[in-house]
Amino acid sequence: MEKEKTLREIRQDYVRGLSSLYGEEEALSLFYWTARELLKLEPFQVSLRREETCLLSEAAGFARVLERLSSGEPVQYVFSKAFFAGLELFVDSSVLIPRPETEQLWEWAVSSLKACYPGSPQGQGLRLLDACTGSGALAIALSKAFPRAEVWACDLSEEALAVAIRNNEACGASVRFFRCDVLAEARSPQGLFPDSLHLMVANPPYVRPSERSGMRLNVLGYEPALALFVPEDDPLLFYKSLALLASRLLAGGGMLMEEINEAYPAENRRLLLQAGFSPVSLQKDFRGRFRMLQAFWPGKLEK
Repeated sequence: MEKEKTLREIRQDYVRGLSSLYGEEEALSLFYWTARELLKLEPFQVSLRREETCLLSEAAGFARVLERLSSGEPVQYVFSKAFFAGLELFVDSSVLIPRPETEQLWEWAVSSLKACYPGSPQGQGLRLLDACTGSGALAIALSKAFPRAEVWACDLSEEALAVAIRNNEACGASVRFFRCDVLAEARSPQGLFPDSLHLMVANPPYVRPSERSGMRLNVLGYEPALALFVPEDDPLLFYKSLALLASRLLAGGGMLMEEINEAYPAENRRLLLQAGFSPVSLQKDFRGRFRMLQAFWPGKLEK
């Protein structure tokens, strides 16, 4: 039976129960996230009220969440929400949880579009595609940044598309979603005409099975394998198809921007150079790893 506890005692329970899995700093972060969700308290308010005794129902709620977190379930799935580019998104186990690295890719895409098309600050006349969209995070954030642009997004998973459409409506964005297997359909789908896109962005599967040993339980046990893994002997599988699709859909001067596996930056760059893209640039993430790539399709810059 759950007993009455103070917030300080519950905080200690989270540190004890989660530090071995996440480390103490992240365990504390998970406690504060839970307090925000269950009690609507910000961290400074929790500190001010740390000696207050919680209701039994509140203590029980903390205990239920702690049990799920202790099993490795991501907090984003526990509360069905994640945050990306200032947006609150619904997530479940059919989609990857948006990562900070992906938000850096979005920031790079936004700044690049503004630099390449300074006459379209609201995105007027721009056409953008997010391939392998998952939760819709990239596409929706692009649509919010460029509200007058035409933004499409696609994914193979019907379940992921349902999540993305839900997020699109909740965020008041105007992305057009469609189902597409980029490995099988390197052609112009769903009204996207050849030589018409100004930006194609993608965060495809790129994790090799041999990398499983270095992955955390909360990823391996809960996030969708379909969105994570590629064959061990073909780690650039999706990037080959994306390069072909982009070469057919991008207008002259259009950009392909991708999140990549840190183990293959040179190989990804070489692939796109050989496919006719130039220049091709790599960019590091906040941890100093090459995790992003930008490639321009040759030709006259068009609107």
